[in-house]
Amino acid sequence: MLNSNTFYKIISVIIAVMLWIYVIEATDPMKTQTFPDVPVQLLNEESLAARGLALSGEAAYTVDVKIEAKRADLAKISAGDIIANADLFGYSMGKNYIPVTLTVPDGVTIISVEPIKINVVIEELVEVAKPIKVEFLGQFEDGVEAGQVTTQPTEIEVSGAKSEVSAVAYIKAEINASKLTAEATTIQTKAVAVNNSGDVVTNVRLSSSFIDVTARLSQVKEVPLTVEVTGEVAPIYEVTNLDIPDSVKIKGSADALAAVTELTASPVDISSVSSTTKIPLEIELPEGVEFASGQENMTIDITIKPIATKQFVYTADEILLEGVEGTSNISITTPQVTVTASGSEVVIAGLAKSDLQPYLTLDAEALISATAKVEVRYDKTLGHIAVDPEEVHITLNKTETEE
Repeated sequence: MLNSNTFYKIISVIIAVMLWIYVIEATDPMKTQTFPDVPVQLLNEESLAARGLALSGEAAYTVDVKIEAKRADLAKISAGDIIANADLFGYSMGKNYIPVTLTVPDGVTIISVEPIKINVVIEELVEVAKPIKVEFLGQFEDGVEAGQVTTQPTEIEVSGAKSEVSAVAYIKAEINASKLTAEATTIQTKAVAVNNSGDVVTNVRLSSSFIDVTARLSQVKEVPLTVEVTGEVAPIYEVTNLDIPDSVKIKGSADALAAVTELTASPVDISSVSSTTKIPLEIELPEGVEFASGQENMTIDITIKPIATKQFVYTADEILLEGVEGTSNISITTPQVTVTASGSEVVIAGLAKSDLQPYLTLDAEALISATAKVEVRYDKTLGHIAVDPEEVHITLNKTETEE
């Protein structure tokens, strides 16, 4: 038979277990739990559009919610039972901090929500038509590529927050190259808004979710190209490089290409060019013929640089008077002129003030108007001479006899 101490120990353990069961089953103590990343639903977003406004950025907001409930009830709760809302009604353009409201099951107490407000940026709602760019996936056979490519629609309206719409460069339509044949084929594909880097812009709406692309396989041919360059750059510039394409690649059916043996671009005038630039070529193509890929925007590449210059200042008494006899009573009242000479670096480097001689050719008209144009005489090989001011004032002094 058990002794009294062992008996009492066993009785104590039994009582403790029964008390624990009683507490769990009868009293069900409270317990806390945190649910991270509970999605926030935005209410009344349509009210923004009605006022010409739109959300900027990704509209995916979450909060961390800490709740308290009886242990038994808490075991039955999932993150989907917690509803978080943020009401956009009444907010205007700019950065807005909108309170988050929570709905939880009965018997649940909200301990905390983090953050208690979400940062929502509201901008002007705009709608802009964007071009469609068809991109072909896969490889074409040598000497073949997609031709006569058309889309329906030809462009797509993109709407949303102004900054988001501005980020959209074009609408991408991807087509598998293997689906094209020699006959025109129409393929439907998804419309995707992308930026200049080709990254998808998601927070915008498109007027059409799909695009019908019609295309066919076309042969590619390279033909000689004639380009006539006219005019000359201003004397103060020097052309250091003039890259003129001598051929161009075109595409079309075999019959259409057979009739094309060469092409001629419209004449290109370079007289107004004042900096290194690319001048677009205008090339008229026969019917049924297109530019091959990458040949659509052919240019003449012209590189120019200012030629060397040197300036000299001449006072009035350093300017010669010519054209009439007896110039002693004629004076130049303009204090000085600046002569700028331009030419090759070698010539300009050795040019001295004495190599240039400014002068006036006087006649009756000049004496009446009291102005005369400054000309410059020189023996060096120079590209251009500029005088500032171009004309000077002259005066006819009275002689003692006249007095």
